[in-house]
Amino acid sequence: MGTLTDTKISSKNLTTVPKPVRNFLDVGAGDRVEWHVEDGQIVIKKRDAE
Repeated sequence: MGTLTDTKISSKNLTTVPKPVRNFLDVGAGDRVEWHVEDGQIVIKKRDAE
């Protein structure tokens, strides 16, 4: 998959997950995601509900 969009990091080190990424992962407010570093790339995955 190529670049969907880019985002800016705020002064508080926050960013918005772009809508195409939220749609692809099927996540919304209150959902949790996991961040991984794999082969020098950042990977974000939807976390399973507990």
